[in-house]
Amino acid sequence: MGSMLAQRGFAVCEADDLAHREMAPGCAAFDEIVGRFGRQILGDDGRVDRVRLGRRVFADADELAALNAIVHPRVYEAVRVWLASQAGRAKAAAVIVPLLFETGRGDGWDAVICVAAPLSDQLRRLAGRGLGESEARLRVAAQMPMCGKVRKADYVLMNTGSREALARQLNRVIGTILET
Repeated sequence: MGSMLAQRGFAVCEADDLAHREMAPGCAAFDEIVGRFGRQILGDDGRVDRVRLGRRVFADADELAALNAIVHPRVYEAVRVWLASQAGRAKAAAVIVPLLFETGRGDGWDAVICVAAPLSDQLRRLAGRGLGESEARLRVAAQMPMCGKVRKADYVLMNTGSREALARQLNRVIGTILET
C-alpha cells in the first residue's frame, strides 16, 4: 500500500519500518528487548531474530504485551516526529500502521483506510513470508478481528483481487479524501 501511495505523490511513513529500526542494535528498544526476552532471541548476526521473537510473543499474550509496551511508544514518537517534518513539505502524507486500532491510536487522523482481506488470504500471504500455518494463525489471532477494523475505519479497501483492482479502489478513496 505504501508504494501505491508514494506513486500517487504521498509522503509515506511505514510504522513497521520504524519498529524494525527501533529494534536495531544500538537503539534503546534493542537493549530493553534483549533485557526482557534474553539473548536467545538474537540471530547469529547479533540482531533481533524476528522469527524467534515472534514465536515466543505470539504464543503468549503477556509476552506480546511486554514487547508492545517496549516498541509501540517509540514507534508513535517516531511517527510524530516524521509527521512534524512533513508540515509544509508534502502536499499529502500517509502513515501505514498495521496495528492502529490494537494500539488504541485510531483517533485524530484525517482519514483511516483499512485494507481488508479474508482470513484465507491473510494466511496465504503470511505463508508467503515464511510462516507456518500455526504461526500465521497465532499472528492473526493476536490482532483485532478484521470485521472490527472494517467497522472502525473511514474507508475500506478489499484486497481480494489483483493489485490493479486494489489500486483502483485506492484511487477512488484518495479522490474522495482530497476533495474534502
